[in-house]
Amino acid sequence: MPRVLIALPLPKELRAFAAALTEAGVRTHPVEARVEAIEAPALGVLLAASGHGKAQFALTCQHLVEQHGPFEALVVAGASGALSPVLAPGDVVIGTEAVEHDYRTRFHGEGPPPRHVASEELVEAITAAAEAARVHVGPIASGDEDIVEADRARALHASTGALCVAWEGAGGARVAAFNGLPFVEARAVTDRADAEAAGSYRVHLTEAVGNVARALLPWLRARVA
Repeated sequence: MPRVLIALPLPKELRAFAAALTEAGVRTHPVEARVEAIEAPALGVLLAASGHGKAQFALTCQHLVEQHGPFEALVVAGASGALSPVLAPGDVVIGTEAVEHDYRTRFHGEGPPPRHVASEELVEAITAAAEAARVHVGPIASGDEDIVEADRARALHASTGALCVAWEGAGGARVAAFNGLPFVEARAVTDRADAEAAGSYRVHLTEAVGNVARALLPWLRARVA
């Protein structure tokens, strides 16, 4: 059975996601790989800590696709900072697209940032199955920049329309497109992308990433039912 690759940036995010699956009664076990990885055989899922930043994340995801596939979809998951004022720590965003806000062209004038559109089928299937009330749907900003100032967060929200911001989504989206895989990004809010972001991230990380797992779990179970 083709599996779903769920790629998370950091090992602590991977472990928080796997712990939430275990709490829900899903058996997991570590997998021998070049990065920390965990398999949930009953769900047809491989979880992997794929690195921080778009470039490292893309490199690792491509390796995983080549060495541990085949996969039927690539899901980028993990933590994020809120850009929309309606979001609170613990909320989950299912991304309709990854907006690569730090990709800037200037030779012939500055153009709009690339937008990597998620699979509509995956977005609809995940949101239809999700049982959590705090699930939102919309764009996610992606770029190798910590957003830790309220003014910068407001400007990014205004320029992209993104609900939240993280680093790696565009890297995962490019790997998915290169390999012809459906792609979606699912992020949980840990902070408000302001001066308190670092402390809030530490406080909310485990529960927030667990919420991503809980939001995806009904869809993952429905796939193999």
